Amino acid sequence: MGKIDRPAVDQIMYCHGFASNFDPQKDKVKALSMLAPVQGVTVDYTCPPEKVFEAFAAELQGPSRTLIVGTSMGGFLAAWLGSAFNLPFIAINPAVSPATSLQKYLGRGQTHFGTPYDLKKEVVRAYQDIPFRLDGPGEIVLDLGDEVINPQKTLAMVANQLPVTTFEGGSHRFDHMVELVKILAGKFDLKAPSPEA
Repeated sequence: MGKIDRPAVDQIMYCHGFASNFDPQKDKVKALSMLAPVQGVTVDYTCPPEKVFEAFAAELQGPSRTLIVGTSMGGFLAAWLGSAFNLPFIAINPAVSPATSLQKYLGRGQTHFGTPYDLKKEVVRAYQDIPFRLDGPGEIVLDLGDEVINPQKTLAMVANQLPVTTFEGGSHRFDHMVELVKILAGKFDLKAPSPEA
């Protein structure tokens, strides 16, 4: 992974993806909690982008030593939040162009946890005016086997603008969390989890 300052981290804020939710029992959250306490909030991505941003930002009212980690749409928001508040972020398999990637979810659907949603065109269209933030103290992490968001397009977009770590294979759900946690443990001077953990 590329170099960023080695900030002390009091907590991690996890930004979930579209049609998902924040659940402390999810594998990604449990893995991150080996590094520091993890907080999060369930947001409704069918709301306008600014409202989603505000919902996540409200969770940042605590300590300023927060690492923001997000996956997919949460990766987009992690980059936006990290850049806006000058906080370190890790965007995992991020939706770098939500105005495009959300198109397939337009209309009525159901979240991964069974709640109905209705994603409007104007919400998706609003993301056209919000570029993926490349100006913050963050990094991109990709599974090259991501079948939902083309990792090669992401690599081309962020080329030489943010550090990138890639893992061979994997999927959009991100299959290398154990490896990533060990990298983050070293990067932030946090003790990596022991194999017995």
